[in-house]
Amino acid sequence: MSSASAFFILIPAMYALFTLSLLVIAWFDRRLVSARWAALGFLVAGVSITVDGMRDPGGDRWISWFTVATHFIPLLVLIQAFLSRHGRSVPKVAVVLVALSCIMVMPNMPWAPPYWLRGVIVQTVCTAIIVSGLPSLWSLRTKSALDQVTFLVVLVAALSYAGKAVIIALNPIGQSLEGVVAFYQGLNIAFHSASALMGMAVGIVLLMTIGFDLVRLRVEEGEVDQLTQIGNRRALDRHIGEDAEGARPVGAVILVDLDHFKRINDTYGHSAGDEVLGKVASHLEGLLGKFGGVYRMGGEEFAVLLDDTHSEVVSALALSVRKAIARVVFEGAICDVGVTASVGFHQREAGEALEQCIQRADHAVYCAKRDGRDRVVGAVRENGLEIMKAVA
Repeated sequence: MSSASAFFILIPAMYALFTLSLLVIAWFDRRLVSARWAALGFLVAGVSITVDGMRDPGGDRWISWFTVATHFIPLLVLIQAFLSRHGRSVPKVAVVLVALSCIMVMPNMPWAPPYWLRGVIVQTVCTAIIVSGLPSLWSLRTKSALDQVTFLVVLVAALSYAGKAVIIALNPIGQSLEGVVAFYQGLNIAFHSASALMGMAVGIVLLMTIGFDLVRLRVEEGEVDQLTQIGNRRALDRHIGEDAEGARPVGAVILVDLDHFKRINDTYGHSAGDEVLGKVASHLEGLLGKFGGVYRMGGEEFAVLLDDTHSEVVSALALSVRKAIARVVFEGAICDVGVTASVGFHQREAGEALEQCIQRADHAVYCAKRDGRDRVVGAVRENGLEIMKAVA
């Protein structure tokens, strides 16, 4: 078996293995959208390189066009796989570019470019497809070490295609059958080898990132309160740990304690109490989720850890929480139930431990309850003393 023949057998086999692995992962966890995109990308890439290896270099140009089109598509799909991990999509301009490029390189058309230019166009378009995803991947690189690796691998892939475009421009393929065959016996094998190596690197990184996402989703499942579907105490503790590491700094804390909740359970039953907790949690998440983390601490108590960029408006946000809870409408047997909450908050001071910040907000909640409930109290420090100030 020649080295070229071995190449065109081993590489499709490798792509098939990546496809099968990713399909298995996607089957076991349907939430991993990136696994489905990645499996599709490697499937199309495997078909493309198989057809390319079996065709006659000087033969049917439509088959040649098929291999080019099915080279563009996997690149677009694999970039989408990386971006979909964070809920993003490839720019629409990249999709339009792929469609126009497929039309441009069609053979036997009035606009069909000469072979040397066709090769430059193909490699340049591949570069542009990859580059279209780089800005988003750059902005996501701080999410984890794997996101940094992802950006670097994709950047190297873009540089690889750009380099091939330059090489083809300096070493034109030619228009004659002999020139095409000579190219396929020389540079084309080197180009395919480089693409195969990049494909292997991309496949490995994708499997690593998707595996990381799978573990992360399993961890998150254990951090969701099953009744209210917001973060539980474990999630709260993780947020506290991230704050300590500087990854997710907290600027203020809001604590919420529902008033007379035991009376609701005793009068209407625990199912009614569960409905109250679920609706209140939903309102809290909708109101404050974009400002920080919302968690159920246990029972009828909730905590909101505000990002440091929103800490200055903690008083206004705490007041909006009290008003929002008072306006919650229930149905059925508890349609006439009115729920209120005692809310306490504390804006974190420079150098203050987050646990201390939470404790001061808790003191404010107790003060709100002692003063009659259904009110907001802030814990502030003045001249070294802790002072409770009623907001409403």
